[in-house]
Amino acid sequence: MKQLIYIICGLCAISSFGQSQGSVNATFNLFEVAMLDLKPNNSTVTLSLATNEAGEKAAMVTANNKKWLNFSSAVIGNNARSISVKIDGGQVPSGIYLKLSTSNVMGNGLGFRGSSAGILTLTSTPQTIVSNIRGAYTGEGIGNGYELTYYLEIFDYKLLDFNQSATLTITLTLTDL
Repeated sequence: MKQLIYIICGLCAISSFGQSQGSVNATFNLFEVAMLDLKPNNSTVTLSLATNEAGEKAAMVTANNKKWLNFSSAVIGNNARSISVKIDGGQVPSGIYLKLSTSNVMGNGLGFRGSSAGILTLTSTPQTIVSNIRGAYTGEGIGNGYELTYYLEIFDYKLLDFNQSATLTITLTLTDL
């Protein structure tokens, strides 16, 4: 039995002499990121007003009024970002408001993805639709991020001109605060 103990101790001593150590320096480069995308990105939002029955008010007919807002954000320190929206070109027809509803964040992303402003009436002045974005990503594509729903609201029927149509440019901007 003593011989077995001496053999085990000898093997342990030999194995400890065969070990060596090394070190490697590692450098990490973390870059600031601010990217924004809309999905589906090749479709136009189309909104129409129509009525099919005498005496009924005009209602919005939707062909395509939804987009998904995706973003990736890596900030410096404790900074935050927001996303704003504005009408950048064109004019909403008289008697009508163009509204935007921003959902709560959905999907597979992680991090501080911000908070929705809810429903806004769009104008040519930038308005925040998502605030308090920090280090985060929403996930990519439909079903991830914030669902944007555009719709029309009639506020004055006597101003409506049903021969009038408009093409607008809506700009969304991811901004450092």
